[in-house]
Amino acid sequence: MSLSFATMSAPLSMAMGPFHRTMPVMSAAETFKYPLPMVIGHRGAKQIAPENTIASMRAAKAVGATCVEVDVMLTKDGVPVIHHDNTVDRCTNAQGRLSDFTWAEVCQMDAGSHFCPDFEGERIPKLEQLLHACMALGLELNLEIKHSNDDASAVPSEEERQREVDLATVTCQTLLALDANPERVFLSSFSIAALEVAQQMLPHFKRSYLVEDIPAGWEETVRRLGCVSFNFNWKKASREQVEACARTGVPLYAYTVNDPARAQELMSWGLAGVFSDCPHTIRRHLWSAGLNLARSSKLGPAVNQPPPAALPFNGLIPMVA
Repeated sequence: MSLSFATMSAPLSMAMGPFHRTMPVMSAAETFKYPLPMVIGHRGAKQIAPENTIASMRAAKAVGATCVEVDVMLTKDGVPVIHHDNTVDRCTNAQGRLSDFTWAEVCQMDAGSHFCPDFEGERIPKLEQLLHACMALGLELNLEIKHSNDDASAVPSEEERQREVDLATVTCQTLLALDANPERVFLSSFSIAALEVAQQMLPHFKRSYLVEDIPAGWEETVRRLGCVSFNFNWKKASREQVEACARTGVPLYAYTVNDPARAQELMSWGLAGVFSDCPHTIRRHLWSAGLNLARSSKLGPAVNQPPPAALPFNGLIPMVA
């Protein structure tokens, strides 16, 4: 039986499965032993499906991704939802700041038609829905706790910082309420305040420090916050900078890398991995180049198998149920 990932009408009310904490929690020191996946799907697989939707998670899985990154924000009534921009203009049929809408209003927005008519009716998911979907698909999940300012490099005002703290608190509370598995879910943010909250509330969940430009003192920040990786914009970093960062031993990740040859070059500079809108393309190229895509973890040894061949894309990619 085949199923299109462009439809998402049925509720996701299954048990938490592999996202449920069914084994002892790793200590803070142990988390450093287990790297993140080498290739992480950016907002799902946003090159072939509307970003940050359940459809995009299904697309990522359909083309062989093992891990996805999404963004979490709060609605006006404090519901954590999966969305990137501060406004809903670009990715829905509505206009205005997401934080000015209630969840009841957000769940009426069409978050698919802007990408392709086949995705009409796709919705902005709640964090809980997204977590359940990734569990069902067998995907690891990187939750980015969004910064408040449109400029990720700007120093937040006190009001913005408080919003970041509030978002991080609700996100952590949600993960605790769902008894999420810290070996399947990890957190990242540009906001130091958000990472501090995560460190306090979810000390055994892996955390990553995000930046645009590589700042002075980044290593001290990474180590103080107990982060397992340092993630930066590859377009704003030189080879010399990357190689110097790599010599510290901190795992480095670059975003957003969509050219396979560029991904291979960056890996040769010392990166541990990349975020990509087309994770299937990057994974296949790196595997063909001889890189080991497998990552060992507490869940058992990984096997470095070739990624599946790219599936034909004509608006919809079938998934076998």
